[in-house]
Formats: sequence, structure tokens, C-alpha cells
Amino acid sequence: MGQCEDQMQRQALFDLALLFVVVDGVVDESEVTFMKNWLDSIPWSNPTSKEDYYQTTLSKCRHATENDGVEDFINHRANQLIDKEMKEQALKLANDISSADGEVDDAERKAIELLTTALG
Repeated sequence: MGQCEDQMQRQALFDLALLFVVVDGVVDESEVTFMKNWLDSIPWSNPTSKEDYYQTTLSKCRHATENDGVEDFINHRANQLIDKEMKEQALKLANDISSADGEVDDAERKAIELLTTALG
């Protein structure tokens, strides 16, 4: 697989993970730290800096959750995940992030269902 496809999948995976941080309406500092550390650890071949990408994606995630756009957000990113391993990682991250606070609320549950369907 080419470097562009790899970067596209990494970004889609990050976008989805960050969505699951904000989808319940509560962003915990430990979640922010986790996401920033994870972003720092992955290879990056995008001209946009990681910090700028994080901030832009966070804004898009909030917009999606506040404007009934979660399904479209999930579908768009899920379509960019090509590798089976990336799809599996997306579902694992969604479940892990959603249950990190000890409770999976309705918004998180619905988003997990949407992601599961979108990934086929």
C-alpha cells in the first residue's frame, strides 16, 4: 500500500477515535492526553502539523455531534479504512474510548452501532 493511503487511513482512524472522545458531550482531560500522545506516536506525512490537525478534527467532531452529523462523519471516515486491521482497530478504539469512564451512554452506543454497520 502506498504512503498516501497509509496516511489517509491513519487520519481516518484518528478522526473516528477523536469522535468517540466527544460524542458523549464530555471531554475528559485524560482522553485529551491519550489522543495527543497517540497522535504524537504515529507516523505523519501530512503537510498540516499534528497539533493543527488535532484542533481542526476536534472542531469537526464537535460540529458533527452538535448538528446531527455523526452518521455522516462516521460513514465518510469508515469508507477510508481499507485494511482489515485498521477496521478492527477502529472498532476496538471506539469501544475502549466509550467505556473508559465506566459507562457507555446512548450516544456512544449508537455511534458504535453506526461504525459497526459502516465498516461492514
